Amino acid sequence: MVSVKKFGAVVLAFGLLQNSHAVSLDSPLMLLTSAHGRAIYTHLLEHHWVPQTGLFASFPDSQDAGLAQQSSTYEQAAMGLLALQVGDDDRADGLLQFFKRVWDAQPHGFSNFYNTDFGSAGIEKTVHAGPNAWVGLFAARFANRKENTDALTLALNVGYWMANSLPHKHGAIAMGIADEPRGAPWTRIFSTENNISYYAFLSELVKNKSLDAEQRRLFNAEHYAAENWLLNTAFDRSTYRVRRGEIPSGIDNKGALDTVTWLISAIGCRRLSERGLDVARLLDVAGQRFEVTVQGDLGVDPADQQEADFTFAQDHAVTQEAKRPANDQHRMIWYEGLGQYVLALMAAAQYLKEKGQAEKAEPLLEKAQRLQKAFDHAALRHIKDQAAYPYATPGRFFTDGWRTPAPSTKGPASSLIAGIWRLFSGMGVDPLSGETLRTVSTVHIIVPQTIHLAERAVPVYHGTSEDMTTRAWAQLNEGHWDAAIAQAQATIHEWSKWAGTLEDKKKREAGGLLPYSGEASERQAIFNYWALNDVAACYFILGKAADEKHNYAQAQQALRQIVDHYALAQVWDPKGWFWSPVEALTNDFVQRDPAHYGALQPSEETPHAS
Repeated sequence: MVSVKKFGAVVLAFGLLQNSHAVSLDSPLMLLTSAHGRAIYTHLLEHHWVPQTGLFASFPDSQDAGLAQQSSTYEQAAMGLLALQVGDDDRADGLLQFFKRVWDAQPHGFSNFYNTDFGSAGIEKTVHAGPNAWVGLFAARFANRKENTDALTLALNVGYWMANSLPHKHGAIAMGIADEPRGAPWTRIFSTENNISYYAFLSELVKNKSLDAEQRRLFNAEHYAAENWLLNTAFDRSTYRVRRGEIPSGIDNKGALDTVTWLISAIGCRRLSERGLDVARLLDVAGQRFEVTVQGDLGVDPADQQEADFTFAQDHAVTQEAKRPANDQHRMIWYEGLGQYVLALMAAAQYLKEKGQAEKAEPLLEKAQRLQKAFDHAALRHIKDQAAYPYATPGRFFTDGWRTPAPSTKGPASSLIAGIWRLFSGMGVDPLSGETLRTVSTVHIIVPQTIHLAERAVPVYHGTSEDMTTRAWAQLNEGHWDAAIAQAQATIHEWSKWAGTLEDKKKREAGGLLPYSGEASERQAIFNYWALNDVAACYFILGKAADEKHNYAQAQQALRQIVDHYALAQVWDPKGWFWSPVEALTNDFVQRDPAHYGALQPSEETPHAS
């Protein structure tokens, strides 16, 4: 019997072992039925897909309205790979055409997120290497399987951009092409996860027979350099741990599960063994660090114990957002990562079996089967047929990472990427390598011919406060009063808390409106109060649109908010200056129509900072 002490709760783990059957190395494991696979895929189409853009919402039912309208670029590429695998040409081509349009319009990298309903850049416009590598991987595989010239052109464009535009160090590519002002130095951060993704993309690209000699030379050189960095810098041979990468201060030794699972998936067990790595030992160390039991459920944590403890301590004052639990050693379960881990276990078991090491392969198969059952145990109860999964149990992944998304009204939000990895692991198909594992039973997923799309709310754009405000101005200027009101209200709802905080900060630190003479530093100083400026602008838009509709009470109520709560806002005019909404309403409303707006006259002049 396999030891279960690494999972934490021995009694609970023993119970799962009793309910599972012994596995045989002579017959493949059944980790997914065709009916269950069809149910999951149908759910992804009906609840996540938006035909107007071809994108899939990452968390469509989250109560976080902004997040519910976002499509992670990495997740779109993964969905494209899944669509290719199951023969869903319509969805695969829709995603390819979306990426092609975006690249043709702006050929210097994809943003990390796109707005699902509008197709524009989303809440995180940062351009990172990893998501771009996944788009390249999707395009390269599309080209290889379909002999599609559009796909090959896109793959080559992404490959050239990554090879020539991203900073390199010892064979690794940096996370980004530009540092954030007073923020992350992306050009000096070399992420293991991002470089594994790049390696997988290059592995697929160089398979294409139509590459010329110069293209093949370039991408093979990048591929070899990336492999050397991953195995000589990212991998620590003394501890058998994989580091997160390199940062300006040195090596980032934090533990991240996907650096292990993706290393196995992308490079492959055979190649890792040729380079002197013991795959069984690699997974044994990973199991000790990342396998967890949370509220009696087995799973994997994205981070190790040290990072879990540190993240929990850092979040001690957080009250409104998901944070790691006080019990279960502050661990959380990451379901996307669980699918990745199951695939890594199965790949290692297959390799060890081929090498005649059955005594090492069998425990890995048993663990994979056990964890896949735990994955299904976490399926969302309010969605039939175990067709949807949460992203993770509550928590923040790393001190510098994302939190579990806000839930739906019925429970955890449905996660696109968790469903994708449940299908990949159940089919035994590794998206990074494109290989189908022989240790898993073949599953054929039939793409539904009739799709009953879930109803989505009338789209009001959600994104950054700047983007949302810009869209509200556009609706106002085009005379779409109701649309302008709806967009302004959505912006106010999402960002008013930030705006109030920045109004108080500006009163305390500046004491009034800031001067602007055209200097870039002065402009940035005003922009630092971003939410204050945007929310005040949206109240002004709301007042203007309501006035046009002769709804004077609504207009007056909106403008009163500026006077009472956002008097220090300063709004940028594209013509080259800032204006004060509280001062502008005197001319635009009070003097023009004193009968309706005379009471809005500020009692005193807005102070200006000295």
